[in-house]
Amino acid sequence: MKQRCHTWVMGAGLMAVAPMLSADGMGDLIRQGEAYLVAQQASQQRVDALDAEIQDTEAEYQRLLRQVEGLEAYNRQLRKQIDAQDAEIARTDASISKATEVDRQLLPLLNKMVAVYTQLVDVSPPFLPDERADRIDFLRATVDRADVSAAEKFRQVLDAYMTELDYGSTIEAYNDVIATEGGEREVSVLRLGRIGLFYQTADRAHTGRWNHEAGSWEPLGAEYRNGVYQAIRVANKLTAPSLLTLPLPPPGAPASDAGYAGAIESDGVAIAVAGGPQ
Repeated sequence: MKQRCHTWVMGAGLMAVAPMLSADGMGDLIRQGEAYLVAQQASQQRVDALDAEIQDTEAEYQRLLRQVEGLEAYNRQLRKQIDAQDAEIARTDASISKATEVDRQLLPLLNKMVAVYTQLVDVSPPFLPDERADRIDFLRATVDRADVSAAEKFRQVLDAYMTELDYGSTIEAYNDVIATEGGEREVSVLRLGRIGLFYQTADRAHTGRWNHEAGSWEPLGAEYRNGVYQAIRVANKLTAPSLLTLPLPPPGAPASDAGYAGAIESDGVAIAVAGGPQ
């Protein structure tokens, strides 16, 4: 539009001065006008280009502003997360310090518990000797391990105590080789809770029990042969529980005391007890 206006003005000017100019002068004037129009057109193009560049720059500036605002909001969120993590690290460090203190206090207790457990095994009837000895070795090794937590160590020691406690309310029969009065024999060992430990050979020719005071195995009379045999069958779940007669010491009395008779029930097995020297 601007170019057409300039062209019209120039044309009108040329018409006004045309009578006063020669042909050569008219040509020069036309060429000058055309050159002026070309210069004006180039100038307008530069202005348009600068205007477009300014608009692009403004758009880029606005985009960067939005990006900066987003980054600032993101940084604020990150700061909150970092603060929360710092607080959690502080709590964890405090917990570690407390746990280290607990470990220092718990380790002597665990060692004492293992020592007491070892004494308990030593003074009890010698049933399952290999299994219980392996358990003691395992506990000692576990307590000394640095890669096992204090809680796991305590759980393992407590499990060992619970296993010993369970022995007091169960009966069990297993095969073993023991040193009897006639030498080593392969026998079936019968455990009645923690108060009675008996043996019997496969041919039932030899039957005996553990004498805690003497610390050795001693033979039993023939009158207990069938009772021990039936109790072994009950422990192996080969027959139904029944009333059996076996020599057991009364609670708190030596095994050699006489005049005791009663009944106990272990793992659903009713057993008649008769005390007295054999």
